[in-house]
Parts: sequence; C-alpha cells; structure tokens
Amino acid sequence: MGVLQALRRTPGALKRAPGLLVPQLIVFALLVPQMLLQSAYPLASTLYSLGFSVVFLLVMPFIQGGMFGMADEALTARSSLSRFVTDGRANYLQLLVAYVLLLVVNSVIGAVGVAAGFGALLAHGSIGMVFIGLVAISALVYLSVAFFIQFYGQAIVIDDLGAVDGLKHSYAVVRRNLVSTLGYSVFVGILGGVAGGVFTIASMLVSPQSTTVLSLPQLSVVATVGVALLIVIFGALFGGFFTVYSVAFYRTIGSEVIDGS
Repeated sequence: MGVLQALRRTPGALKRAPGLLVPQLIVFALLVPQMLLQSAYPLASTLYSLGFSVVFLLVMPFIQGGMFGMADEALTARSSLSRFVTDGRANYLQLLVAYVLLLVVNSVIGAVGVAAGFGALLAHGSIGMVFIGLVAISALVYLSVAFFIQFYGQAIVIDDLGAVDGLKHSYAVVRRNLVSTLGYSVFVGILGGVAGGVFTIASMLVSPQSTTVLSLPQLSVVATVGVALLIVIFGALFGGFFTVYSVAFYRTIGSEVIDGS
C-alpha cells in the first residue's frame, strides 16, 4: 500500500520542485571529465576519479540533507533551492556523523567477510565450511544493516533527529513495516538495476578498453560527449525521482515512530 501511495505522489512532487534536478545534474556533470579523459589520459582519469570520490564523500551529507528537505516540502507545496541550502547546512553534521558510523560498521563487516573468504580458499574440509558460513553470515549482516537503516537520512532531516537517533528511528520504522519496506526495497532494487545497466552500457561505449575487447566501434569525441550528456540527464532524473519517492514512502510509514521504541 505504501509503495503505490508513495509512487502516486512522486510525479506531482517533482513538478513542484524542479530544482531537485540541479544538484544531481552538477554531480553527474562532474563525472564527464573522467569519461572524456579515460580514452586519452587514463592515469589522469584515475586521479580525477580518486579526487572526486574524496570530495563527494565530504559534500554528500550536504547534498543529501538538502534534497531530502526539498523533497519533503515538495510533497505538499512548491520548493526551491533555498530550501536545499537551508536543510543541507542544518543537517550536515548529523548526516556526516551517521555516515561515518555506518562506514565504520560496514568496514568491519566487510573485513570479516574478506578474511573469511580467504580462509575458505585456503582451508579444507570442515574448517573450510566454517569459513564459508562466516562469509554467508557477513553478507547477511551487511544486507540486514542496509535494509533496516536505509531511512536514517530521512529521519534526521524530516523528523529533526540526531545521528544515533536517526539510525534508531530508521530501524524502528522498518521493523514495524517489514512487508511494505521489503516491497519498497525490491521495487527500488529493480529500478536501480535498470539504471545501473544503462550506466554500464554507456560506460562501455566510451571506454577504449571495452571497445577493443568487445569489438565495439570507437566513438568520436562528439559522440562521446553526447553519451556523457545523456548519462548526466538520465542520472539526474533517476536521482531526483528516487529521492522524492524515498521521502514519500518514508512519510507513509515513519511519522508515527519518533522515539525508536
């Protein structure tokens, strides 16, 4: 019910907040130089990618807070980039803290999974089976964490919670709405898979390595720029849609649980 209700509200909210696409356009536009450099200057492309990743990690909480704030306002009224700036600044620190906490937790889970994977490759017999079990458990724990805390950003911005309370609130909301959240996650996963497929195909078209290995025609500079622009536009549209949809769904299931109980 919540999945379809949120889906019905999303197009109207996007119309009331076209500015939501601006931050997404900027982010994806910053990826274009990497795509253009990889054919002629692969080393420069790699360095640019590393630098962009570091900057994006620091800026992401601001973008996340601003977009959640705009999306929430757009569900009932027109919203503008001024709301984006206000909510981005107001929630930056708490979103950054929550992100760092999740990064630490996921790093620990990932390290255990990788270590267990190496153990499974080197060990034999029952010990090897134990390591395989640890790999499976690590994967399950990682997916469970991602599933239960996926609305921490919405909780921080919309319900004005701190980092830890936002994580707790997301867990409480999902726990009380398991079936709806599972349906939402499956739907978003399918959309993400389609978007990922589009990005993969586009990246292969502009990559000299892929064109050589797969015997694809080498694109001209103009064609490469055209493909890059299509990625920017598609990425911005998908990002804007997903942001509004996630906020609309959260609004349908999360407003009544504030204390994480």
